[in-house]
Amino acid sequence: MISSTEFKKRLSRIKLIVTDVDGTLTNDKDELGEDTLYYSKKLQSEKGIKITFATQRIHSSIVKYDEQMDITIPFMTVNGALIKGLNGTIIFKSVIPPNKVRKALDLAKYYFVRVALCYNDIILYTEDNSVLKDYMHRIGTDYVLVKDYYDYLDDVVEIIMLGNEKNVIKHIQNKLNFPYKLFLTAKYYRSNSNLGVFHLEIRKSGTSKKTGLNKIARFLNVKKSEIAVVGDWYNDRELFECGCLNVAVQNAVPEIKHLAHFITKRTNNEDAMGEFLKLVYENTP
Repeated sequence: MISSTEFKKRLSRIKLIVTDVDGTLTNDKDELGEDTLYYSKKLQSEKGIKITFATQRIHSSIVKYDEQMDITIPFMTVNGALIKGLNGTIIFKSVIPPNKVRKALDLAKYYFVRVALCYNDIILYTEDNSVLKDYMHRIGTDYVLVKDYYDYLDDVVEIIMLGNEKNVIKHIQNKLNFPYKLFLTAKYYRSNSNLGVFHLEIRKSGTSKKTGLNKIARFLNVKKSEIAVVGDWYNDRELFECGCLNVAVQNAVPEIKHLAHFITKRTNNEDAMGEFLKLVYENTP
């Protein structure tokens, strides 16, 4: 946390706001708050402050927020693996090498864990992995049933594995991180919506919300001191390690609150994002 005086001083320098989506920008019904809609448009039209997203969701599931908030710059999806605008402009895309996709699929099959493949705008699943849709908590995502994953090894931006045994998921993580650390990054998370379900998200090495933010900052020619990041969950730690102004919503996990310079009074279900955007609007010239 920082003093009120320092916080207002840093607010006055903000040129870009980068926000997580689930649990931060949207409420539990997948809706945007009235203040969020009102102040996001005023900040962009009157103050010239840009707003974008950094989320684990795929591109197509974010488009509706982009349109509702009148956002014109590219946004980051699949935890930094794709940065793409509404007009189709891609400023970054990270694809997993096909032979590494095959290796991950082989491990999932051997250890009997659920697995899915993420492309730009869809998530592929097989009949044996259909239960995955109920546990992934990726709202607004288009799922496409395919017969065999091995026919879709090209152009994969993320591999998702789910399991009920933490030790098995961690074991697969270790097998993918070594000796493939130069090619793959496998990150473990426990589910924030389903107790007893453990996630493994696998992307090409060098891909994260942190690297994605760095690319957006360079693309827009914005300094870290001119950026505010907003989040709630463990994977937002990557954003909070970038040297920006860190904002946690009231419902954020303790780890994120600990790293925050400011914590909203409202939760995501009370339009926490709107609360912060209003503060930015009131404290920028």
